[in-house]
Amino acid sequence: MEPTADAAGPRAEHHEHAPGPALSRWVQRAVGYRLAGFPGGVHVGMPSGTVTLVVPFDAPLTVADPGRPPTAYSSVVAGLAAAPTHIHHDGTQHGVQLALRPAATRALFGMPAGELSAGSHELGDVAGDGAARLRERLHTTDCWAERFALVDEWLIDLIGTAGPGDGPEPEVGEAWRLITSSGGALPIREVASQVGWSMRRLQARFGREFGVRPKTAAVVARFERSVPLVARGQVSLADVAARCGWSDHAHMDRDWRALAGTSPSRWRTEDALVH
Repeated sequence: MEPTADAAGPRAEHHEHAPGPALSRWVQRAVGYRLAGFPGGVHVGMPSGTVTLVVPFDAPLTVADPGRPPTAYSSVVAGLAAAPTHIHHDGTQHGVQLALRPAATRALFGMPAGELSAGSHELGDVAGDGAARLRERLHTTDCWAERFALVDEWLIDLIGTAGPGDGPEPEVGEAWRLITSSGGALPIREVASQVGWSMRRLQARFGREFGVRPKTAAVVARFERSVPLVARGQVSLADVAARCGWSDHAHMDRDWRALAGTSPSRWRTEDALVH
């Protein structure tokens, strides 16, 4: 995708990459980005149903998790969360971002996603020395296709190193599928019934695997569906609420304030890096 905006103003590049068959079950989305000329400020890192992995190119990524001071990361991985992170920037951002399905953390890092849920982590602390080598190699080329190929190679090597490992209990995986495939609309009691577990057992095992409760995962699923609709601004917020399963606009606003730290209307107008 070519840069947007005129040469004198803000410029944005976004490059989508579709991983091959060896990685498609683990990587939901891969994006290369270069943002320049925007006002400096704070970008809201939204909660989502994926584990976030970012390798910045030109400078460390400065992230503030809830209740923590801003911290600079050479590369960062963050588990599922129910509150926003804040990315402090000077108007310029450049790097690769991956949205990993939660099960990927076992395949790549040998741990459940729940072990990454306590905020952001230096990627090297989770993935080993190969994270630093990946960042060095990414700096050797300006070609996005080559950059994505390097990332794919690194991920495949990680899978080979971690080995098959133990997967989550089938009931946990099915509960996740039911919640996410319904967009958070299926009542959690029905989820528990369908997997054959009590509510108490589901909450405990689900939380251990993913780091969030089933009800939180359902709210995040609704929220995640709403984010692109809010960003585009082509329909009213009341319509967004109805489409995504909230009872009304006020209900959506409450969940947005809990998950994003702001209302949808303020986020759309005040976050300079919203595209």
